[in-house]
Amino acid sequence: MKKRLLRLCVSLVVVTLVAGCGGGDTMDPEPPAPAGPPDVSGTYSLVSLSGAITGGATIGPPIAVGTAMLSQNPASGETATGTMSMSLTVTNPLNGEVTEIADQGTFTLRTDGSWEFAGQEQQNIGTYTLAGNVLSVIVTEPPAAAATTVWQRQ
Repeated sequence: MKKRLLRLCVSLVVVTLVAGCGGGDTMDPEPPAPAGPPDVSGTYSLVSLSGAITGGATIGPPIAVGTAMLSQNPASGETATGTMSMSLTVTNPLNGEVTEIADQGTFTLRTDGSWEFAGQEQQNIGTYTLAGNVLSVIVTEPPAAAATTVWQRQ
């Protein structure tokens, strides 16, 4: 009688385990959603600027000073959009002539590193990188506006 009861208990445990595991039907877990672009929201100070406006030289404070304020919306897949306002002041060290650039508009950035800005004064296309609190934007289009700006988030 004990052997028969033991066999019955072992059989019951095996059946319960197989049923609890779902038999051979297993489902693969859903892959994680791809991460969107980084959030670049914040207030930035200009670290350096190079491009047509500087004659190709890389300059920074005190010759070139600037601020940028970015407010990013939540990412939608691999794209994020937001608003940006920025102002730059560049002083020619030779003659003291001051050039001021100010604009506001919308930006789009993607996980592939591409950047677009549609402002009231200018529109440009290029690439961006965010390393810690340092945002670098390289404008490639239009060619006359080609420039590299490096910003430090405050």
